[in-house]
Amino acid sequence: MRLAERIGLTIAAPATATGGAIAIIRISGPATSAVLKKLTGHDHFVPRRATLCSLDLGPRAAAEQAIVLYFAAPASYTGEEMAELHLHGGAGTVEETLSRLTELDATPAAPGEFSFRAVVNGKMTLAQAAAIPDLVATQDRLQADIARRAAYGGLFEQVAVPLLTQWDELDTIANATVDFPEQVTEHLPLAKISTLIEETERLLVPALENTQRFDRAATPRILIAGRPNVGKSLLFNRLLCLDRAIVSPEPGTTRDYLTALWQLPLPAVTVELCDTAGLRDTASGIEKEGITRTLTLSEVSEHIVLLFDGSDAPTAADIAARALFAPKKPLVIANKADLARHPEAESMAPDLFISALTGEGVPEMITLLAGRIMALLPDAALPILLHAERRRVAERLYAALEELRSLLFAGDLALLVIAISRCRTLLGELTGRSDDPDLYERIFSSFCLGK
Repeated sequence: MRLAERIGLTIAAPATATGGAIAIIRISGPATSAVLKKLTGHDHFVPRRATLCSLDLGPRAAAEQAIVLYFAAPASYTGEEMAELHLHGGAGTVEETLSRLTELDATPAAPGEFSFRAVVNGKMTLAQAAAIPDLVATQDRLQADIARRAAYGGLFEQVAVPLLTQWDELDTIANATVDFPEQVTEHLPLAKISTLIEETERLLVPALENTQRFDRAATPRILIAGRPNVGKSLLFNRLLCLDRAIVSPEPGTTRDYLTALWQLPLPAVTVELCDTAGLRDTASGIEKEGITRTLTLSEVSEHIVLLFDGSDAPTAADIAARALFAPKKPLVIANKADLARHPEAESMAPDLFISALTGEGVPEMITLLAGRIMALLPDAALPILLHAERRRVAERLYAALEELRSLLFAGDLALLVIAISRCRTLLGELTGRSDDPDLYERIFSSFCLGK
């Protein structure tokens, strides 16, 4: 059953993950008051006032103590009559309560059904609803800030909605030229269509590029690479402030890569830090596999720190690694600044000399890394299209705009009108002004229960 077909049902689902001290169960729909009366014995709840209640979980279960919050329509998240049960967070208690609600004629909610009803009832836009999964999944303060801006800033809609009005007018004129040619004396305004395509792309292209930046910023990966015994594991441990990797003077100690989440202080970004096997020619099969994995991981890493021993002359392995990673523009770091600097160390063109042992230069290295990460972050002044389905719609719209441009002077009126209607439809989907039920199903099916 589609979400639109379920409107009128009273639904219930947990709004919090299991395992916490407190669990929240949401109820929404026309029978909310009736369900609450059967569950708690209370005939009346004051809207938005917390009420301590005893929940009747049935004849075979002990009662549960809970805080009940009641919301009268339309002043609720969904715009319907709604309630929240705040109870103990144990999985068994939540399961027992949900089972009891089902017995009391509440239907288990589908993923995203609460937010779908909020959109239908005008409590939020489709763009705001589409941002909810990203708001829930953010791992650090910066991601959360970006997601909030995208959800509540309305940067895309501020420009897209007036454009949609122009596409509506154009679509009406275009269809009239086909349906009522004897009544339409003017030709389609091709110059105006071309201008509208350009204006729409000026909104769309930066939004797509900024969205790609947001995706890459989710958890950037920093790979520490270099030949054996240059201090990769020691630097890995120092950055983490934890003895995570084994440090030994014996070459080839790290056979496989190690990963850990590392919080950069500024910007407040969580990154994946990787310690890797030393790069060299070796007869050891295990070590060869570790090196292969390092090279494979480097291809999908946003940032590479290439470490070498600044107290020694660069070796053939150092020079080879410098050339290998050159396309990735690595941060080249000369380690062991606590020892005498070798005169040939400058031939590697290091960005910085540090000592992973003493910490000298490490704060400066972190600053350089932060600068590189910030350069790849999305621009807060530009819109972001949260939710994969909206991104796919935006990509289809861009392709449709390009197709329309190619048809402007082709002389085929029927194809031109179809292309105009397609652009208008896709822009309508992006702004949430679409009656296509499949679009809503695709967006809300990716939500958690209770959202």
